[in-house]
Amino acid sequence: MTTASMIHQLRLELWNLSYLQWKTQTLFSIQWWSLIALIIFSYVIWWLTVDKRRLTQILLFGALIAVGRVVMDIIGSNVALWSYDIRETPFTPSPFLHDLTLTPLALMAAYQYSHSWKSFFAWTVVATGIITFVFFPLLTTLGFLTYYNWNHVYSFVLIIGIASLSRWVLLGVITMEQNYGYAKYEARTLKFQPAMKPLDKGRSDQEDQP
Repeated sequence: MTTASMIHQLRLELWNLSYLQWKTQTLFSIQWWSLIALIIFSYVIWWLTVDKRRLTQILLFGALIAVGRVVMDIIGSNVALWSYDIRETPFTPSPFLHDLTLTPLALMAAYQYSHSWKSFFAWTVVATGIITFVFFPLLTTLGFLTYYNWNHVYSFVLIIGIASLSRWVLLGVITMEQNYGYAKYEARTLKFQPAMKPLDKGRSDQEDQP
């Protein structure tokens, strides 16, 4: 048996064990329902408070955060730095609570109320601090999350890095879009600008005579 076949067999065994544990111990338990309720409640609160005039921009920022958070979670889970013992789905990592809800929604709020890098960094530190030093330890205490050779400070630093990179990318996209729109408007304006009608030569000569 090749190494690839052995890895595949081990993954099948791990999946069967993980799915059995999720189906028999997690699904429809009080902890599972609490996760579902928290996800729904978080989105309701976000929808009631989000600035709907900037909804597209805020959602794009949240999508960038979610991508970065999913990548972080995939790496951390695969190298066994942490594990989610209570999950909404049987898949690992299960992204809905951490990657697609809490972190993006909290940082979208920070982005919404920030109008400069200084204020953005301040709000991001507050939001990330609450997530990593309040919520994550609470999940660990309640048995939802287990850390192995990992520290909350590492999560704090990485999430701030993801948020800063996401804002930098978004502002770059907005600037590019505005510059392209301005250049296109200028080109269209020059294209349709009426040409000056030349003066009649005879009439011009008469006007020049005293």
